[in-house]
Formats: sequence, C-alpha cells, structure tokens
Amino acid sequence: MKRRIATIVVVIAALAIPALAQDAAKLRFLCFQDGNECEVYAEMLASFTAESGIAVAVEIAPESEIVAALADGLPADIVRLSDMAALHDAVESGMAGLHGLPDSLAVIAPFVNLSLFEEAGVSVPGAGETAASWDEWLDALKLVVERTDAQYALAVDNKDHRLVGPAMSLGAQYFDTDNSLTLPDDSGLRVFLSILSGLLDAGMTPHDTLLGTGKSQEYFTRGEAVMYICGSWKVEEVARQVGEDFDWAVLPNPSGAGGSTGVAQATSLVAQAGAPNSQAVNEVMEWLTRSARMREFARRTLLVPAMEYAADETLAYDTDDPVVAAALNAFAREARNLQDQAGLLHMHPLAGVYYAASNEYLRAYFAGDVDMDTALAGIKAALADAQNASPRPDKE
Repeated sequence: MKRRIATIVVVIAALAIPALAQDAAKLRFLCFQDGNECEVYAEMLASFTAESGIAVAVEIAPESEIVAALADGLPADIVRLSDMAALHDAVESGMAGLHGLPDSLAVIAPFVNLSLFEEAGVSVPGAGETAASWDEWLDALKLVVERTDAQYALAVDNKDHRLVGPAMSLGAQYFDTDNSLTLPDDSGLRVFLSILSGLLDAGMTPHDTLLGTGKSQEYFTRGEAVMYICGSWKVEEVARQVGEDFDWAVLPNPSGAGGSTGVAQATSLVAQAGAPNSQAVNEVMEWLTRSARMREFARRTLLVPAMEYAADETLAYDTDDPVVAAALNAFAREARNLQDQAGLLHMHPLAGVYYAASNEYLRAYFAGDVDMDTALAGIKAALADAQNASPRPDKE
C-alpha cells in the first residue's frame, strides 16, 4: 500500500501546541535556503502580518548554524531545516515537544534523453505517466545505445539515497516489523546491484560514478548517458546545462516487485510546543500550510510540494522554461507513488548511518575489493552497531 505525501509530516514528539493568550507577538523565523525559499517566505508572511498583526522576522542562516544551535535549545520560534537526525538528537537530549511540518520534498526519479530514443527509433517506456518495468527499460536503454552514439544506458551516483529508490522498487525492505532500520530484506538491493554490475561489465554505465566521483549528471548533460537517476533539485541545473542540445524529460520510476517508487527527503518548518509564543506560532504554521499557500510557495521556489492536497494538480511554476515546469510536475506525480518506507527513511535517526555505510561498502563492491555478500553484511553491521549504541528512537 502506498503512503500519501501527507503522511510524511514529521512529529518528533506527540505534544499538542496549547493556545495561550498573548499580545502582538513578534516571532523569529530562522530559515535556511538552497534557492529563494526564505525570500519567498518573507514576502508571503508580510501578508500574514497584515492580516493577523503577528510580526514574523525571517532571518536567513546556513543550516549548519541552525543545527549547531539546536544543541542549546530551539534557536528561534520557527526554524527551517532538512536534517532530521539533528531533530532526533535534540529530542534525545531532552528537548521535547518539537513539531515539524514539511514544506517541500526532494524526490528521486529518472531523467531521460528523449532525442536519443527518437534517433534510435525506440519507443520510450513509461511515457504517458505510466510506469514501465525495469526489464522494459533495460531492454530499451541498451537498444538506444546500440543504435546511437550514446555510450551509456544509465548513469547514477553511488551516493546517499540515489540507489535506494531502485532497490525499493525491486523489492528491498529497509524496516523490520518494529520499524527499526535493519534492511531485513535486501533482495531488491541485490537485484539492482546485479543490474549495475551487468551494465558495468557491458561498458554501459560509467565506472567512476559508482566509485564516488559524483559525475553522473555530466554524462547525461553531454548526451553520453540515456538515463540519469537523480533528484528534483537538479531540474534547473540540468535544463541550463543541456540548453537546446537535446530534448529530455523526467519519467516515472521503473517498476519491479515493489512497484514504482523513488525516495523523498523533506525540508520542514519546526517549532516547539509550550513556548511563550506558541499560539502565534500555531497561527503561522496553520496559515503557511493551507493548500493555496503551499502551492504558492512551491510555484515560486520551483520545489515539489510536501502535502498531497497541495500537489494534486498541475502547478503553473514561475519559470519561462516549459521543460522545467513539466519536469517539476513529473516529480510531484512521483511523490504521490512513494512507498511508506520511501518517505520514512529520511526521517529515521539512523538514515545517515545507512547512507555512510552504503557509500563506503558499495564503493568497495564496485571497485572489486569485496563481494556483494560482504558489502551488504558491512552495511547491516553498521546499522546494528549504531542501533546498539543508542536508545531506540521509539522508546522512552
């Protein structure tokens, strides 16, 4: 069963925000941004202030500073960040009552060179918003390489979450019945590693990217790779680098035993229950998370909405490039198809442990230094060690 986007709401501690009487609250909103998110919030909240009389001062800060300040308590009435591990650490240190509402998602899906398919005379699998199987995609990608000057069928970096979506789509289960991150069923990950190994042996995926160079995008934007698996945050950059060289689109994730799914990472607005300004903060949060506001924020920032009710229609993104707008809306559609675990992984306190271990052991696997069994055993051992070193996140 698929989990809707709305369930990616982060509730760090289940405490209600009390309604407290207060006069003309002045709130501090400490905000990090990758683009123009904080500027958009400042402009939007000016309207909120005019309506409510509640002033909100938006201050832009690096996420690293916000995370560091969490150790001494929530550094503002509201903060914006994506580091869920930092929030879990804050709760573990005794800061209860943290509430997070996601304002945007970073979603993984394939970028595809449509011009190469046209040149090869091959039909594009998954066109028309219908997911095609991994077998269909692999057959088509290899055929395109054979019939064109493209060198690689697929480019993907061995980095963090980029390999997780394909593994989940092929049947991998990352959580056990107690919701512990233990990778109890690694079958789908094994299948995807075998796919990548086969492409490596055939010279149809670049070796260096699986060793950690992070250059998959370069292979795609130069027209050398037919498919590139990455995230929604890359849309504008890809469009700028490709220019008019070829036609491309973001298409549904290939499907397997686990269906069609990428993974998602959420950026959230975080506040603390019981603070002196909690009633005013609650009003700000409620105002910002209305459907129209979330759509406005997504449209103006070129981000994927985090709530289903804000992503259930095509958005008229603020861009002059129809390819960019189409790609962002394609990512929004992919967000609706996420598996439960695909949305939960980023929020788990051991997600960083998994990604670090995956980067290390899978790099060694692709380098030929260890076999698949050893690599996967190393990842699971790292998770077990981390789990044993700290109290379970769902226990007092």
